[in-house]
Amino acid sequence: MKFFSIKEAESLIPEFEEVFAGALKIRDQAESKAARLRDLEEGGKSDLPAVTIERSQLQFLVNAVNEWLDKVRALGGVPRGIDPAIVDIPGRLGGREVYLCWRRGEKKIGHYHGPNEECETRKPLPKEK
Repeated sequence: MKFFSIKEAESLIPEFEEVFAGALKIRDQAESKAARLRDLEEGGKSDLPAVTIERSQLQFLVNAVNEWLDKVRALGGVPRGIDPAIVDIPGRLGGREVYLCWRRGEKKIGHYHGPNEECETRKPLPKEK
């Protein structure tokens, strides 16, 4: 596993922003598709061909979202959520392994958490001396 410096992690932020913009667009399409599928299934109409098509299209969209998230993994990050978009980036702080934690919209890496902790427990990075 590669460990990133804060500067290296911050250099990935524009790419993370791009990935999540694409993933969220497709996720929105998938949610609309899922709603249409529910309507078809609950509407009492047994339109099996339409249901089959909608399911297939929904699966395609889900796969597309996962492909976007694979781009985060290829960059070295660990996607932890899509909405809100959260990425953990392996790093070292004071000689110990941590995850540098980024949330969509943040311009810099300002938080971290331990490898066995959740992003919700993230702490501010210590001030540089």
